[in-house]
Amino acid sequence: MDVGEAGLGGWQLAMLVHAVLTLAAVWPARQLLRRAGLPVFWLVWLALPLFGWAVFATLLAFRTWPNLPPRPEKLHPRERLKRQRAKDRAVMGEG
Repeated sequence: MDVGEAGLGGWQLAMLVHAVLTLAAVWPARQLLRRAGLPVFWLVWLALPLFGWAVFATLLAFRTWPNLPPRPEKLHPRERLKRQRAKDRAVMGEG
């Protein structure tokens, strides 16, 4: 490509593609980090043009994730009522 021509050169196009892919990956990566209990500022690594994705993936793979308490069981309202009634019957039978 000549110097006087308009348009994107090789490295400019590569940087544009990198920027678009990084912006597309920011929200899912943020959700992953938030749900895993890991620092959200690790997203900054995605901005590095050549090694950012590798560093981000390495951090996710080899850092210890915090132990989170188990989620409470989500029950349908009928199932919750059924279990509560069974619990009440068990208490009434003991007393």
